[in-house]
Amino acid sequence: MFAGASTFTHNPHIRQLDPWRDGRALAALLESAFAEEALESDNRRLINALRSYALWDALWLAAGTSFVWIEDGALVGNASIQRNPSRRDTWIVGNVATQAEYRNRGIGRALVEACINYAAARRARYVALQVDATNAPARHLYEKLGFVPLVEVTQYVRASLRGEPLPLMPPASLVRHACHTDRQPLWELSRRVLPTALSFAEAVDDSVYRLGIRWSLVNALNGNAEAWMVLPSQDGDALCAAARTRVNYDGAYHYFELLLAPECSAEAGRPLALQALQRLERFLPKPIFAAQPHPNPSAHQILCSCGFRPRRVLVHMRLEL
Repeated sequence: MFAGASTFTHNPHIRQLDPWRDGRALAALLESAFAEEALESDNRRLINALRSYALWDALWLAAGTSFVWIEDGALVGNASIQRNPSRRDTWIVGNVATQAEYRNRGIGRALVEACINYAAARRARYVALQVDATNAPARHLYEKLGFVPLVEVTQYVRASLRGEPLPLMPPASLVRHACHTDRQPLWELSRRVLPTALSFAEAVDDSVYRLGIRWSLVNALNGNAEAWMVLPSQDGDALCAAARTRVNYDGAYHYFELLLAPECSAEAGRPLALQALQRLERFLPKPIFAAQPHPNPSAHQILCSCGFRPRRVLVHMRLEL
């Protein structure tokens, strides 16, 4: 349907975003449409960049573009498209929004089609996106366009450790900080736990799971924001679980990631999660964000026992061109 498209749209209401002219209007639309997500660091950074657009913002946003719907002299709809930096054959659609009084007129569909055509003209093989599992109208729209669901991810938020202290638990003897010899076991654990389907609608930085020179250098330049703790298997040749904490000096949330092997129980993995989270007590108190792909009941149980509460479920979808 979209393969070989050479034009993006013939609709007179649609044009590509001009951030210098449209930035403030788009920032207001996105902040209104995504009130909860606007607090997250990447979305807040985007909104702030659009409000005070400058040359360095142009360099940051150069990887993609947006299509906007102009009507009655106002910007009333948007859909963004950018190349996935970790999958060069894939482009990601995001920030699909329409002002409330203009909805149910096909504006969202037309904007998403413009994004798809833009990616197809650049020889994309796939277009991917994420949608809230409870947003039935949006899911129906994407399915009509040919997108198919790949995987679901639950997002969790926990109160700051100062506001809600961690449960007390004696340290687990096998849990330890990751070291250089954990490079290969950690990589193998990540390949077992993280579905390949995640990499389509979300850029995945593999270096985070390889503990190589690149990761160490970037981490050092960022003030050692990230740290891994691991739980070795009984024979010591593999990892049963691993947990990563990332301090966000500027963002709204600190970040926690749990990798749990299928054979690792919630009882075995909980001490690892608690000890990893204790690191965040040394930093500015902020809520903690976590995400977990389905299905992994043990990981869900551990997160809930550590004070995390499910916030929403995102469905990752993909269109093959």
